[in-house]
Amino acid sequence: MDENILAALEKEVEENPRSIFAHHRLALAYFRAGRLTEAKETLKKILKLDPQNFEALTNLGTILAREGELEEARKAFALALKIYPASPQALTNMGLISFEMGDLEAAEKYYREALEVKPDLPAVWVNLATVLIAREAYEEAEKACRKALEYDPDFSMAHNNLAVALFYQGKKEAAREALRRAKELGYPVNPDFEKMVLS
Repeated sequence: MDENILAALEKEVEENPRSIFAHHRLALAYFRAGRLTEAKETLKKILKLDPQNFEALTNLGTILAREGELEEARKAFALALKIYPASPQALTNMGLISFEMGDLEAAEKYYREALEVKPDLPAVWVNLATVLIAREAYEEAEKACRKALEYDPDFSMAHNNLAVALFYQGKKEAAREALRRAKELGYPVNPDFEKMVLS
C-alpha cells in the first residue's frame, strides 16, 4: 500500500472525523497494508460512531480471529448476527471460531444455518464435513463433501475430506479414488492417512 495513499486517507479522516465512509476506507487500507492494529482501532472508532455498523463488526471480527483473539472475535460476530441474523458471512465465521474453540456442536449449527441461507458455498460444506468427521458422523460428512463438489468439482479439500469420510465407512476403493483426485488437484494430503488408504 502506497504511503501517500494512506496519508491522504488519514488526512480525510482527520478532516471528517464523523465520516463513517472515510473511516471504512482507511480501515481497509490499513488492513491491506498489513497494519492490523491501526485497522482494528479505526474499526472501533466506526463502532463508537455507529454501534450497529454490520460491516465494521464483521471486519473487526475477522481481524481479531486472525490475531487469535477468538473470544473477542466471537463477540464481534455475535453482535453482527443480532443486526443481520441471516448473514452467511457472520454465521460461517461463528462456525470457524466455534470449531477453533473446540465447540463442535456450535460449529455444526452455525455452518448449517449459513447453508440454509446460501447453499452454494462449497467452502462451508467442506467446513461442515470437517466438523462431522471430527464428530465421527462419516456418512453425513460424505454427503457434505459431495454437496461441495456439486458446486465446485475441483475443490481439492472436498476430495480429501471425502476420502477421509469414505475410508472410515470402510469404502476403501472409493477413498483411494477421492484421495488420488485431491493429490492431482494439489491438496497437501497427510502422508500417514495416505499410507492407511493405500495399504
